Amino acid sequence: MDYIDRYIYAVVKYLPEKDRAEISEELRANIIDMLGNDNSEENIVRILEEMGSPFKLALSYMGTEHYIIGPKVYHLYLEVLKIVALAAVIIGIITFTLELITEAKDITSVGGIASVGEIIGIIVSGFTTIFSVLVGFIFWVTVIFVIIERTNSTDEVLHSIEKPFKVSHLKEIPDVGRKKISKLEMVITLVMTIVFLFIFIYRNDLIAIYTQNDTIRIFNGEIVARYKFIILFSGGLSILVSIIKLIYGRWNELLGVLTAVDSLVSLGVTVLVLSNRNLLSSGFIVFLEEVIDKTGTEAVLDIDLIRNGTIAVICIITLFEIVAGLYYGFVNVKTKKK
Repeated sequence: MDYIDRYIYAVVKYLPEKDRAEISEELRANIIDMLGNDNSEENIVRILEEMGSPFKLALSYMGTEHYIIGPKVYHLYLEVLKIVALAAVIIGIITFTLELITEAKDITSVGGIASVGEIIGIIVSGFTTIFSVLVGFIFWVTVIFVIIERTNSTDEVLHSIEKPFKVSHLKEIPDVGRKKISKLEMVITLVMTIVFLFIFIYRNDLIAIYTQNDTIRIFNGEIVARYKFIILFSGGLSILVSIIKLIYGRWNELLGVLTAVDSLVSLGVTVLVLSNRNLLSSGFIVFLEEVIDKTGTEAVLDIDLIRNGTIAVICIITLFEIVAGLYYGFVNVKTKKK
């Protein structure tokens, strides 16, 4: 019956998770009926090969063969779009809140009050930010999923078209005992990565200390702009790895390697950016020095020491991430059942 199990798995893996159990039972019943009283391996092979390519059979359950995002990842694609929408809303709220604070401070500093038109302008700006971010993210998520879909299914599609299906083409069923990847963790990672990339790259002017009389930017915008593309590359890689983890659902060797590569790339970019002595704005450094002076202690602000300490901590955390990823990827760690 191993061939039957493998064939059914090869079909339902392309279908929505909620439909897999029902269709698995239906397929199994149909195959058993077709076998009759002959359960020999030769008859099983004959019946399965007559049923044809698992991929084409899965498409018949989906009702169409025309798609941009294929049936294997379509429902995950919708889930990621929901995550992106959530991230866009969070970005809009953060941007709106900080711009409202800044605008209110500017108006108060000149002794006035905000007009209805000014408040409406800020609100419209917030909605515009949400919309523009959402459209941009939807585009790139779609591109990523198209690439994943074509990469994962191209070989099988071509194989199905060019050659008759053979039972020998069936792959082994993956070990479902492998440690399960937390969907919630991946969702949080995706949202936080998207929010960070947008705020740090495009609106780092909002990352500031808001005092009663002034707004002090923490980062030097010109320096951040120099690293824009490598930060986006690193963030994009992290997003791609998180999506692939959502697709697989459980750890394997590929995910272990991808996690290690992603961690190393992130570490390299982080160290490169933090090593720039001009990353922090001069105004923020002066602010920190004034805060220390007000404490009345003899402490001296050592930016280099803080920078090196931060890099050391990040290196240690990254090492643990790499070790954990490789361990879960290459060691058969099973998820404990409650």
